[in-house]
Order: sequence, then C-alpha cells, then structure tokens
Amino acid sequence: MALPLARYATIVPCAQVRAKQKMRHPMVAEATLLTVAEICRLALPLKAKIVAAPQAAERPVRWALTISSDAPLPYLEGDELLLVAPSEQPCHPHNLIAACSRAKVAAVAIFEPVDPLLMALAEAERLPVIALPQGSRLRDLERSIISLLLDRQGHFERRSAQIYEQLIEIATENVGLEDIAETLSQFLGKGIVVQDKHLRVQACRASPELANEWDAVLSLLKDRSKLPQALSDRYRLPRHTAISYTQTLRNDGISRLVTPIVSKGIGRGYLSAISRHAPFTELDRLVLQHGASICALEMARRKTISDAEKRLRGDFLHNLLMGTLSEAEALAEGDRFRHDMRSPHVAIVITWQGEPHPSVRRLETLVNTVLQNHSIQALVYVRGEELRLFFTDEARDLIARARAFAEAVMEAAKREYRHARLAIGIGGVAEHLGEWPNSHRDATHAAQIARRLRAEKPLYSADLGIYTLLTRPDLRDDLLALRDKMIGSLLNHDERQRADLLQTLEAFFESHGNATQTAEKLSVHRNTLFYRMNRIQEILKLDLNQTDVRLAVHLALKIHRLLGEQN
Repeated sequence: MALPLARYATIVPCAQVRAKQKMRHPMVAEATLLTVAEICRLALPLKAKIVAAPQAAERPVRWALTISSDAPLPYLEGDELLLVAPSEQPCHPHNLIAACSRAKVAAVAIFEPVDPLLMALAEAERLPVIALPQGSRLRDLERSIISLLLDRQGHFERRSAQIYEQLIEIATENVGLEDIAETLSQFLGKGIVVQDKHLRVQACRASPELANEWDAVLSLLKDRSKLPQALSDRYRLPRHTAISYTQTLRNDGISRLVTPIVSKGIGRGYLSAISRHAPFTELDRLVLQHGASICALEMARRKTISDAEKRLRGDFLHNLLMGTLSEAEALAEGDRFRHDMRSPHVAIVITWQGEPHPSVRRLETLVNTVLQNHSIQALVYVRGEELRLFFTDEARDLIARARAFAEAVMEAAKREYRHARLAIGIGGVAEHLGEWPNSHRDATHAAQIARRLRAEKPLYSADLGIYTLLTRPDLRDDLLALRDKMIGSLLNHDERQRADLLQTLEAFFESHGNATQTAEKLSVHRNTLFYRMNRIQEILKLDLNQTDVRLAVHLALKIHRLLGEQN
C-alpha cells in the first residue's frame, strides 16, 4: 500500500529534540568529508553499486543513518547517507525520493533489486541510489560508514580484512578471473588487468574514464619492457613480503599500480590497477595485494583443471592412434573436448633439437600461445620429449596453413629462447579419422629427419624426397661407406685438430655456393672463407668446382647428419 507524502516530509522537532538528535548525530569536519562514491567503495560490500545518478556521486557525506521504509524521515541536517530497511508495507517511490530531495540527503542505499521507477525518479532529482546485495546487515554498514568518517586509518585496516574475506568468498564460488577483476574494478574505481607470466591478458575490466583507450592500454601492458625491473624475474621475487609498484605508462597521466601474482614463491602473473591522474592510496595497495592472492588461488584451480584435461586429451589421442577406439567413440570424445573430429586434419610433431634446451612444458606453452594468437583449432598433447598436435583449419590449402603455423612457432621460439632450436615435422592431410595414424607417422618421420639435419625450417613429409631413401635401414652400410669415401678424411682432420672445417663446408652448401652469403653465415671475412675452402679441398683431395663431385660431397654431408652422428 502506498504511503502518503506527509509521512516522508522533513519534520522540524522542538529545541529539546533537536539537541538530543545533534548529540547522537555529531557533524564531521569539512576536511574529512568523503564522497558518496568513496563511501560506496570504502565502506559498503564489494557488490554494492550505484544504480542511479552516478554523476552526483561526488556529493559529500556527513553521516549515515538506517531508516525504515514505512516510517517518516527523522531529523536530518543534510548530506546524510540513508540505509533503507525493508518493511511489510512497501513505500511509494515518489514519496521517498521527494522527501529525501527536500532534506538534501546525499544518497539512498536500498536492497536489490531496486524499483526501476525509484531509479528514474532519483535520476531526475540527481539523488544517487546504491543497490545493496541481499543479506547485508544495515546496522553493521551504518557503523562501518560512521567509523570511516570518524577514524579513517583504523577503518582502512578493518576494511582491508573485510575485503579479503569477501574476495575469499567470491573465489570459493568459482566465478573465475573475470568476476574477480570486475569486483576489484568496482571497488577501486579503476581499470583492472590480470595477466599470466607471459603477459597474456587473462581477464580485464575497463573503468569508464579509460573505456575509449582500453585497447591501447592493454597493448602497453603486453610490452615486457614496461614491467618494473624488480618484477621481471619471477623466480627472484622478494619472499614473505607483499610488493607493489606504481609506474607511469604514458605522458598523459595514465599510470598503474602493479603487484605480482605469486604461488609457491614463484610469480605466476601480474595484477594491475589502471588510472589516469588519480593517486593510488594505501588501501588500494592492500586491496590489490589481497586481489593478487585470490587470483593466485583461481589460477591454481584453473591449472589443476587444465592439467586434468591435458591428461585425458593425451590418453584419448594415444588410444586413437593405437587403433583402440572406434570411429563413433572417437567422435564422441572429440565432442567432449569441443573439437570437430570430422574435418580434415594434419599431424605436426615438434621437438627441441640440440643440448641444452628448454623443457617440453615450455614448448607446450609456446605452441599454445601461437595457437591462441592465430585463433587456430588443434588438439595438443605431450608424449615424452615430443609435442604432438592435430591441426585443422577452414583454408583450402591445409598444408600451407600448417607450414605457416609451424614457421610461426619457430619464430616465437627464436624470440623467447634465443639459443634454442626446434625440429618440426608435418604429416599429410588426414581426410578422415582412419588416416590420422598415417599422418602422425609421417610427421614423426619428418621431425626425426629435421632433427638430424638440424633443419631451420619445418619439413613436410611429402617433400622429403631423397631423405626417405637415405634413411632406409637396408642401405645403411652402403650409405656410410659413401660418406667415409667422400668426407671421411675431413671428419678425421676435424677430430684430430678440433677444427670446424665441416661446419664451413655445410654452410657453403646451405648458401648454394655463394661466398658472400657463406662468409656472412659464418661471421668471417671472405678471405678467411677462401682459405678454409682451399684447405678443405686439399684435405679431401677433391675439386669442388666439378658438378658431380659437389653433388657427391653434398650427399655425403646429408648422410653424415642423418646416419653418421647417430652411428
């Protein structure tokens, strides 16, 4: 039943009542006044939000008071924040908003869901309305606001503990990093970015002031050179100490407060609050550090789930290649992993070559990053020291797309690990599930040859040509005899003298006999190269200017890489 307007009119009590009210309602000094937005951020639950007249949220707040929705307003002096308790008799929005406007109330806080009519009326009167989450205890909120107004520093310490508890509650709901970022952004009033250890954005929430520039801000944060030096080595972060750094990102005042996301003493990512001109307070630091702890829990949970999925996916693909799954079972398992098993696929096998090299897990992370950046669908799994994946794409030339992807992986590996090299083999197109084992076998063979040849590009199985002949077991002895006849004396010389003339000869052939390119490849002067080539011909007792001799020597070098080192 709607209540009459008179019940919400501001009543001026007698002098005695006025004095009594003032004793209960001391005014806060002007210098310590906080705004409605600050009260919402610093004293109310994390999920509380301003749903009407946000443009008036800079109004000052002098006091907080809990009222009943079915009772007249008490004595008010203006700039109070009213916490409206529900009652059996619903109030009429017109009456409440009109009475609050005449009493110069700073804001009204009401349990959600908030009546749309009340929000429209409040918007017209420029009266901020705060939606409180169900279950909030109004008397506790009233005390929290008054405590903030009277004892800000003490309140910050208590508020920090409250926020941590609320973030823990959010984390237990398994809402994900996106909801955590949204909650932190709402509380801090700033943009929030959650990044993993590779600076990939895992979740973010833009603040209204940065909405139009958010993409540019995210690009800045992906630049590792922008990371504070103290946070650059995730294995050497200060232990038992919460750290955060403020840094300017751009000359127009955009800055960030960043803290590492740490688990088991190792940095797992970074949590940043982004703002323009607004200073970062001590409470901001505390909240961001608490948020980093919650993000660490959520990232650990996601990793546990991801590891379980990897094991299941690996077992599935292993069984598929071994032929222990029927086509119907394979299709059903593919649907479980949200992957279309009916489209054509290409098997790709990737492994590190040479020693030392990074771990296969780092290779897996590298490959997954390239897949994500290029929006490519693939089933990936690790077996021993190899990473195997089945690649699919809507492009007509699937092999060309597979080559481009494999080359992108190689380029990413060079950037990330300057001295490490990859061997990549690409199998043929598998039009249906029955051909997957054949494509995988071809890719494995190509990867083995790429590793032995120290190939600097991915090898496609159909392009192996003569290498297929050179790896036939029944020809092994004859091929090694040819190797010894053509370059055996050079191999012996290098072993005795600890020289590297074989490397010079290989570089010469890789550069197609071009002296300038060979010298650049070896980082030597052309005269030094000519001396080495003359010395090689003296040792071999061969004339490399003859076409047939050059072909035989080149073939012997390939045999040595394919069979000799293994032998």
